[in-house]
Amino acid sequence: METVENDVVRERDFYRAKLDEAYARIKSLEFDNAELVRRDQELTKRCSELANKGANRPRFNKRH
Repeated sequence: METVENDVVRERDFYRAKLDEAYARIKSLEFDNAELVRRDQELTKRCSELANKGANRPRFNKRH
């Protein structure tokens, strides 16, 4: 009976450790996602500004 209890406790602890690892991974991925969202917003804003600025491109004169 005692070995069965030990096996159950060991299995419970194994899955608890796996769950803790999963929570740590989720936290890391959430942070990475937040950084990527912020970067995407910055790049979208910059692309929009550059697209609106397109009329100010330098023109090249062709002289022959």
